[in-house]
Amino acid sequence: MPKKKSQQVAKQTSAAVPSNKQDVIWPLVTVKEDLLSRELIPDQIYIIDDFLSAQECAIFSKFILGLPLVETPPPKRGEATRVNHRISFQSTDFALTLYNAISPHLPPLPSSESRATDVVPVGCNSNIRLYKYDPGQYFGAHYDDSVRDATTGWWSEWTVLVYVTGHEDGVEGGETVFHPDVSGSKKKTEEIVPPLAKGSVLIHR
Repeated sequence: MPKKKSQQVAKQTSAAVPSNKQDVIWPLVTVKEDLLSRELIPDQIYIIDDFLSAQECAIFSKFILGLPLVETPPPKRGEATRVNHRISFQSTDFALTLYNAISPHLPPLPSSESRATDVVPVGCNSNIRLYKYDPGQYFGAHYDDSVRDATTGWWSEWTVLVYVTGHEDGVEGGETVFHPDVSGSKKKTEEIVPPLAKGSVLIHR
């Protein structure tokens, strides 16, 4: 994810409180073959297209709409402004399902400089967050903090976003925008906007 640029960029922590519901029946995620990851910024932003099929996206979309989503409360001091509906669940099983389906299509992901260089990814955080955005809703500028999984004790270094809707459905806006530094330029940052493609995975740090 982009490094912190200034005090005006809010920190995104584990603000979403995990739900205690453990009886969720998650939609099926099939492991695909021959998917390729695209590198937008080396060691920072990757995209996997067609991670979910159109049918899987439709099932997930219906699944999410059937959940008791709640609107986000006003941000606390230092938190990013976020206007959407959400819910979260603790599920080590579904986290493992996601990791097993994603990891075969990624190059070796290096650890951050703040940790040992021989650290390698072992799984996804078991706090699964589901977001729904209505027209006019948004997630303000922020950077994702490293968080400790309350169940496994693992620390996160990468953010994984799976899009179940996209431009193919008529969605306008909603992309995750990155502002990496530009060395040797009068512009302090440039703007990189990965496409919001249905069924794709965006992995960043």
